[in-house]
Amino acid sequence: MEHSVEHALNIPSQVLLPYFNFLVFLAAFIYFFRKPLTAMAAARRDVYLSASKNAAAALETARQTFDAVKNRLDALDAEMKEFRKQSDASAHDEARKIQEDTERFIRQLETETVRLAADAVATARQELRREIVEAARDVAAAKIGTDLNAQTRETILKNRISDAAVLSLQH
Repeated sequence: MEHSVEHALNIPSQVLLPYFNFLVFLAAFIYFFRKPLTAMAAARRDVYLSASKNAAAALETARQTFDAVKNRLDALDAEMKEFRKQSDASAHDEARKIQEDTERFIRQLETETVRLAADAVATARQELRREIVEAARDVAAAKIGTDLNAQTRETILKNRISDAAVLSLQH
């Protein structure tokens, strides 16, 4: 039975010995590698924090740039609307000026047409009077020429020449 007691005492040590060995290894591992692992973890944490800060700064810069671009676009839209209003007003004013100029030109044309027509009528009347006078004179001269003697014809001709000279001096 001794062997069995010894064997019974040996079983717990056989079961516990690997766990004990693991605990000793773990303690030694922590003792030797704690500082380098802590430093490595701190360095990694610092890199992540730095990258996070850089990303936050980049995000803020992007937001500011976006806001600036959006504000500029809004300002440009407002400027375009104002430009359209001014352009529409200018086009309306220009159309009104063109219409007024056209109406003024039409009135001038009407006035000039009436004046030219009156001048043409006056010229036609003068020409008609002249033709009537010439025709009457020719008829009278023919009639007188057949009914008058030579001396009377000579006197009439002299009077006619002097009348023509007076008329030419008047013009």
